[in-house]
Amino acid sequence: MEHQHVLIDGVNEDALALAQYLSPRSKHVTVLHATNDETKTARKVLGPDDRDVEFRLRTEIADIDNAGALFVSLATPPHDLVVDHARSKGIMLSNLADTILRDATGPTIGVTGSAGKTTTTSMLTAILRNSGFGVIGSTDYRLTPSGPGKAMLEAIASCNDTRWSVVELTSHHLDHVTTSPSIGIVTNLFPDHQDWHGSFEAYRSAKQNLLRFQKSGDVAVLNFDDPEVRGHFHRLGRGREIYFSALDNITDGVVVADGHIALRSRGGCNRICAVSQLRMPQHHIPNALAAATVALELGVKREALRDGLIGFQGLPQRCQYLGTLDGVEIYDDTIGMNPRKALKGLETFSDNSLIVVSGGALQSQGGEKRVSSPLEKADLRLFCEALLRKANSIVLFDEGGDTIERTLAEIGRGTPRVIRAENFEGAVLQAVGAASDSVRLLISPVFYNPPWEMRRFLADLVGKSE
Repeated sequence: MEHQHVLIDGVNEDALALAQYLSPRSKHVTVLHATNDETKTARKVLGPDDRDVEFRLRTEIADIDNAGALFVSLATPPHDLVVDHARSKGIMLSNLADTILRDATGPTIGVTGSAGKTTTTSMLTAILRNSGFGVIGSTDYRLTPSGPGKAMLEAIASCNDTRWSVVELTSHHLDHVTTSPSIGIVTNLFPDHQDWHGSFEAYRSAKQNLLRFQKSGDVAVLNFDDPEVRGHFHRLGRGREIYFSALDNITDGVVVADGHIALRSRGGCNRICAVSQLRMPQHHIPNALAAATVALELGVKREALRDGLIGFQGLPQRCQYLGTLDGVEIYDDTIGMNPRKALKGLETFSDNSLIVVSGGALQSQGGEKRVSSPLEKADLRLFCEALLRKANSIVLFDEGGDTIERTLAEIGRGTPRVIRAENFEGAVLQAVGAASDSVRLLISPVFYNPPWEMRRFLADLVGKSE
């Protein structure tokens, strides 16, 4: 990419960090922005050393057809006018994540999947670091928005050693990568972001880029139990493939067998730790198997791996126990802004043990429609069917709550008590007031809510009760 004229779409923190990173490595850098007002703040961020960075309105991209690459923002839709114009002119598409994969001086590990990316990335980073590996992990710096950003790019730029980089990669990242990691992990695949990508096939294709560019010495780590992963990520690249299975469906690899995480091979089944010893939510066990598979591949000793798995307690917003309010246990699964993700969290709990808060907007702040495709709507029905088993009461809010209530009515099998609330905050408070003895409160939005606002409200709420 050196000595080319490059374009960067957007003036957010990550885009400006990319402009600073590419400026000394490129012939010229042009940042595309929506309004002239954005350039004043951006200039202050860049400072006097980056005066050679040019700013242009996105509507003026036709004047820059000589560019060699367009670096796409996470917020730029795959068929945005700027992206389509770049494609029509043969301008290469890339992004910040692709830059990290390409420029990291040490080997890279990329993690993708419809769920479990952040947990697997965080767990593997911790296990490798505690085993003496030099590691840079994207989850060291942030959990939301998912994946690498400014801080990791700066860490990559400042190190000239052989540290491992462990990078969480969403479909938004992978849509525009031209490089695959040394080790690629695929946790699972189910319908998500259909409105963004246009179809499930396009979503899957973006995810497949994790492995498409792998070389002969690279490794793909795949979830054998997931039919989409097993059927559509096989032999994508030129690397070696390793599988893991929570259902003990393989004869060679990390499995769950007889209540233990174990390494199964022709020589037998060597136990690592008992599943009952794990402190993470049970639906994260496949993520633990993925992390264990890579750790063993890299030579981590079994005792260190055991300690790392047992010591991992899970991450915020992923069925995390927050504490009690007025005697009610509160569990935060606000990462579940997709029916299948929400379903995984819901199934962690026993039948008829919950009061559940669900709902939100039908469209995210970036304009993406949520639960819009037939596949996602089918998953919503599965979530609602599970609600009938798991919850004795549900508190619904906003348009997403309306959609859930209609779906429950369509199923028509003795729905739980439904309570309506005006907004997220009101729904949580009403749920606490309505909870009966021994019932836990699970916050499982299914639809879009600003994640930082949910986290702040829940932290304040539980903090005041202590």
